[in-house]
Amino acid sequence: MSEVATRSESFVRVATSLTNRVIRPLLETLGGSFPNTSPIQAERDGQCSYWFGFCERFPPSTKVSFSIDHDVPFEKAEICFEATMMPVFVKLNDRDKLVFPLDRVNENAVVDWVEERLLEFLHAYLRIDRGADDFDEDAASDPVCGMRISRSQAVSNQNFNGHPYFFCSSQCAERFRANPASFLQTTTDCNQDNT
Repeated sequence: MSEVATRSESFVRVATSLTNRVIRPLLETLGGSFPNTSPIQAERDGQCSYWFGFCERFPPSTKVSFSIDHDVPFEKAEICFEATMMPVFVKLNDRDKLVFPLDRVNENAVVDWVEERLLEFLHAYLRIDRGADDFDEDAASDPVCGMRISRSQAVSNQNFNGHPYFFCSSQCAERFRANPASFLQTTTDCNQDNT
């Protein structure tokens, strides 16, 4: 039993070291490149995640997460990568796993693997970039579905609290009309002057 306890303590040291020295700094670097990101707080030990919130330029809500787990006898560790993007606009490698013996941690290999996952994610995320040139006076986003539309071509528009909203379909307009606050509470816009 003491052998398992020793391996358990070793796992905690390895997981803490990799999270603090490799995963968190790389994820912070990526997150710091976008104004619509924030770290997810109060996660379990060995987990590190960033939230990429909705904004006009990057419409999907996205989460990137790494966690470090172990097998039952604490002989192997695995780093798990998960990315979620809602709605999904592009092909995304949303899950991957790196497994290694707990007593032979190669930090450089972990750095390379984490960087590859983040670069794959970044490539997919930047493919949805609407670009600064797309934000003319005519551009808007439907507050119900998030679709990017032209104000002049909107199927419907409504005012709420003195602000105009534009809709891609009559269904979205009706859903908004029934309960506007429910759609506006969950939408934080990092380019408010372009709505």
